[in-house]
Amino acid sequence: MTSTRLLVGQILIVFAIMLLGVWAAPQWAAAMLGYQPRLGAPWFGLGGLPLYRPWALFSWWFHYDAYAPAIFNRAGALAGASGFLGCAAAVAGSLWRARQPGEVTTYGSARWAGRKEIRRSGLAGDAGVFLGTFGGAPAAISARDPSSVGRSFRQDADSECSLLAPVNLIDEIG
Repeated sequence: MTSTRLLVGQILIVFAIMLLGVWAAPQWAAAMLGYQPRLGAPWFGLGGLPLYRPWALFSWWFHYDAYAPAIFNRAGALAGASGFLGCAAAVAGSLWRARQPGEVTTYGSARWAGRKEIRRSGLAGDAGVFLGTFGGAPAAISARDPSSVGRSFRQDADSECSLLAPVNLIDEIG
């Protein structure tokens, strides 16, 4: 599964947790208040159980808090706890995504080439512009100590290339 799918799934799970918590709060409050007609008409019914809109709790809380403060405080705590639970799910999901195996491309996919990739690209030949060494010491050390020589890679093509090297590298070699 790609990291993008994991991220989208994680976002959907967090929103679902928060929505269910905010929706459960008015259902609980309505049940504690005995589904009184003053609460208004339910949004729809499911198996004979009236289900109210998720945001109904906030208007009920404003209008009826003086009559049942303990019920609305608990319902508000339930709605608020769903936000904290959603945050905890987001953190847990982020930790889980960070531990997924495979190449991490969060900041791009640039990386150093391996031996097989260098050979496959045709840079492991003996002719062309010298680009550097692989599998051994850097070029400056290889010039001083022949036993540390790695395999050189070169570009033998009619194309442009750019080589970045430390300052005074030529002075150290020659």
